[in-house]
Amino acid sequence: MHPVNWARFGLLAALWGCSFAFIKVSLDAFAPLQLAFGRLLVGALVVGLILAVTKGSFPGRAVWGHIAVASVFGNVVPFTLFAVGEQHTTATIAGVIQGATPLVTLGLAALAIRAEKPTARKVTGLVIGFVGLIVVVGPWRTDGFGSIGGQLACVGAAISYAISFVYLRRFIAPYKIPALAVTAAQLTCAMVITGLITTFSIGWDLPGELTAGPLLSLLVLGGASTGIAFVLMNRLIADAGPTTASGVNYLVPVFSVIVGAAALGESVTWNVPVGGAVVIAALALAEGRLPLPTRRATETPTATQVPPAPNVPTPDAPTATTDRPDRSKPVATQEAC
Repeated sequence: MHPVNWARFGLLAALWGCSFAFIKVSLDAFAPLQLAFGRLLVGALVVGLILAVTKGSFPGRAVWGHIAVASVFGNVVPFTLFAVGEQHTTATIAGVIQGATPLVTLGLAALAIRAEKPTARKVTGLVIGFVGLIVVVGPWRTDGFGSIGGQLACVGAAISYAISFVYLRRFIAPYKIPALAVTAAQLTCAMVITGLITTFSIGWDLPGELTAGPLLSLLVLGGASTGIAFVLMNRLIADAGPTTASGVNYLVPVFSVIVGAAALGESVTWNVPVGGAVVIAALALAEGRLPLPTRRATETPTATQVPPAPNVPTPDAPTATTDRPDRSKPVATQEAC
């Protein structure tokens, strides 16, 4: 992966890592659907403004059907389900479940995209990364795991994210549309769909008191963790593929714990730096930045077992070739063998 994409990768993880705290605070005033609509509204306005300043334009009509599908799986469903999940289960469990997104993406991409077939390196890196993620969040330190319904909501959100990653790469990336234009269209579609669902289901009466805390959290959640973050994600999907891009979910809980310690005064124990190092190493392994020891171990004995004598040309070989009337035929025969 290019160094610029690595920078996008890290910034995206930081933005999404902060989103869990913003969701928690926003839920003091908003219902899950209202929260999803609010962050989509702010995100769409931010991305639309950036698109206008850069003199970009929305995609053509031919791709809007695909963008609408991507907006449902990439925004409407996961935004709502994660908000519901955090009402009924711990943030730690929600983070672990979201961390499973790369593994789900790997399986879906292997079925839907010919160029995204799983390799031993990617599978090993992703599995090790998930183990490191569990070490980071330390589920053994929680007092409870919440309700089954809350956990299932987070599972549904993670699966929905994975579907959107693969769908974007399979049906939208081939059009070579700028990531900013795709994001503006995607967030706009999601905002309209969520607004209609909210209007005809729960309405707009707030369940809590609208104070400065929930309102500011919603604004930052929509502008940074939604608008800017999805520009980065769509660019990563187009450049590095859905499996690599979805690996950002491994680093999201790492940043979430850091933000919790810095902003909320939560304690940081040994498992955070240790698990974070494992996650980073696993991502480097999946990307080919680190060697795969098992592969080297199998290649070395194979090389030593090859007998050198039959494959080494003898000094008489050039003489035998030059004695032939047509020198092109034996050369071609030797190369074909």
